[in-house]
Amino acid sequence: MYIPAAFNEQSPQIAFDLIEEIRLGSLITQGRPILVSHIPFMVDRDRGDHGTLIGHVSKANPQWEHLTENAEVLVTFLGPNAYISPSWYATSPRAPTWTYISVHVYGKATLVRAEPELTAMVARLSNTMEPSDSSWSFSGLPEAHVSKLVKGIVGFEITITRIETQLRLGQNNSVEDRRRVGAALTSRNGLNDSAVSKLMSRFSFRDHD
Repeated sequence: MYIPAAFNEQSPQIAFDLIEEIRLGSLITQGRPILVSHIPFMVDRDRGDHGTLIGHVSKANPQWEHLTENAEVLVTFLGPNAYISPSWYATSPRAPTWTYISVHVYGKATLVRAEPELTAMVARLSNTMEPSDSSWSFSGLPEAHVSKLVKGIVGFEITITRIETQLRLGQNNSVEDRRRVGAALTSRNGLNDSAVSKLMSRFSFRDHD
C-alpha cells in the first residue's frame, strides 16, 4: 500500500485496535483466480512475532483451498471514510480529497479443521461480538446444532509477517484546516462523516494535545 509519510502509522497496537473496531476484513489470496472474501476477524496480539489473525469461511467457499499453498495472503481492513470539500479549508486554492483509515495485514495461513478447535473459534467470536445485554448465548445452542454448523466451515490462522496502517486524516494540513474539516463533517448527516470526524479528533491532533 502506498502511504505518504504524514499518514503512516507505525504502532502495531493501534493497528490491532483498529482491526478489532472494524472487524470485517477482506481476505485476498493469489491463486488462480485471485479470490476475495469479506469476513470478521479476531486478533491474538501476542501469538507469533507480529500477532495472529483468526477467521473462518464456508466450506463451500473455494478460497480456503488457496490457504493450503503456504503462499502469502493479504487481509485489508477499511474503516470510516468521507469526501472532503475544498470549501471547508481556510486556505485556497484546494482540491477535493478523501479521508479514510486502512490496515493491511500480510502473513501465512494455517488451516484449522478439527471440530473442537472450530467450535472454540466460533464460540470466541460469538461471545466477543454478542451485546452484553443479549439473552442469547453460544453455549445455549444444542450440541447437535453446533456440530452441524462447524462441519460446514473451515477455520484458519494467519501468522502475521507485516502490517501497514494508513490514517489519512488531514495530518498534512494546518491545525486550523483540520478543525474546520472536522466541524464540517460533524455537521453532516452521514454516519461515515461523523465517524471520520471522531477519528480526526482521536488521531489527527495527537501532536497538539
